[in-house]
Amino acid sequence: MKLNDLKIFLWDVVMIYAEIFIQVVGFIFKIVRQYPLSYAALIYLFITMAFCYYPIFDHWSAGFIMMSLPLAILSGLTAACYLLIKKQKIVAATGLIWVVLSFPLIKRMVGISNGEIRFENVSALKVLSFNGECFDERYKTDEHWIKLQADIACFQEYSPNKDIESQYANNVVKLTKLDQKGRIGLAMFSQYPILKQYSKVWDRGNQPNINGYLCADIAYKNDTVRVVNVHLWSMGVRINLAIDALKKGHIKTFAVELADSFHRLKEGFEKRDEQMREVESYVSGSRYPVIICGDFNETPFGYSYGKLKLSFQNAFEEAGQGMGFTLNRQPYFARIDQQFVSNDWQVESCKTISSVNFSDHFPVMAKYVLKKSLAETPALVAIK
Repeated sequence: MKLNDLKIFLWDVVMIYAEIFIQVVGFIFKIVRQYPLSYAALIYLFITMAFCYYPIFDHWSAGFIMMSLPLAILSGLTAACYLLIKKQKIVAATGLIWVVLSFPLIKRMVGISNGEIRFENVSALKVLSFNGECFDERYKTDEHWIKLQADIACFQEYSPNKDIESQYANNVVKLTKLDQKGRIGLAMFSQYPILKQYSKVWDRGNQPNINGYLCADIAYKNDTVRVVNVHLWSMGVRINLAIDALKKGHIKTFAVELADSFHRLKEGFEKRDEQMREVESYVSGSRYPVIICGDFNETPFGYSYGKLKLSFQNAFEEAGQGMGFTLNRQPYFARIDQQFVSNDWQVESCKTISSVNFSDHFPVMAKYVLKKSLAETPALVAIK
């Protein structure tokens, strides 16, 4: 074949493929133009799922997108059903498949465990995480302290408390000045010896410096475990003020509060991303079994949660039941207090203790067993 003939042949092939491409694009555009909202909903569902499964895009906008996953699933399901009615079977089927693929993500929000699993002849490590809001004495009872007893207890917004401190042999406390009356910060208490510890409080500018982390290596039986107590950037979103303004018909005030909430959310996504990177540096590649717990100030569809899920188990997902909401104030329906563990652990149980209600958060209690200790004790009993 001569060179000119080869050029003509290649040009004909290119033109054929170009014509096919133009026809396909035109066909898609025609359909999309007929059902723009449905297609937009399915595309948004795909993008949201992609970010939640693998959050590599760390811009603050990703936080808003991931947080909207429940709405994206609902709108995507509606769009797929609508397109199915309109005989757009291929696209509708694709949308329904995407909805089905979102079910593992829904597990982040709804615990479907059959109940606590106990391993015979193997003791579990009991870990508490609780934002105590300085322990409001007006609602505190002795019954509350009994429910808060654990082997390792991690507190956020902690202020000195003798009732708690007397229960533990070892502790790490990092406090900053709140006002003229007291101090506030992070605390970790342990029935086991604390070998090493590191702590840091992040500067919040003109606001109280209540966010930070404690990292401690603890001698647990014949092992060493690394426990991290975190309190990520607090957003201080005032949803209640926006709702109250709307109820009273103050539209301007409602709009102002919404704008303020947007700004606080944006700042929170940015700050928590920075802080989580710093926390990860102390657990990434750890030779010890790891437990990370605390107040993440972010829903299970947030960026920090998604990043940790790439390397760690979430205790509630593994052994939680129901919704597990941990916020004891508006908007209530949120689980922002978490416990993550490395794959060295088997999660026995994870519960939100909603009966301890003197804080604006509910405590989270979980039990863990080191997997290597199960090698000689395979029997287990399911407790419903």
